[in-house]
Amino acid sequence: MSLRIRVIVVVIMLFVIAKIVSLMSKKKINYKYGLGWSLLAMLVAVLALWPDILYWLAKVTGVIAPVNMLFFMGFVFALAIIFALSKTVSKLHDKVDTLTREIALLRKEIDDKK
Repeated sequence: MSLRIRVIVVVIMLFVIAKIVSLMSKKKINYKYGLGWSLLAMLVAVLALWPDILYWLAKVTGVIAPVNMLFFMGFVFALAIIFALSKTVSKLHDKVDTLTREIALLRKEIDDKK
């Protein structure tokens, strides 16, 4: 990877981290997810600055091409995000179900008083 591309990637990742911090400060993104995305941006920046780390990881894990290692890491990160979002959706579904039942009971109570 050329030096120019490395610098561009690092600058973009710094902008991404700044945007994520801005979104977290405005409460537009949850800290839990913002931290995950920030860590990913930092990891990309580190791999751009020191690509030998990716070559070493590929060699240690037995992956033939470093690019495949990068895709694997992205796949694992995507699975982690999907799992976390699935947990959140499940919790929200349970809360909506509970609120729906409570509203139905309150409406019935109001109708019975009429």
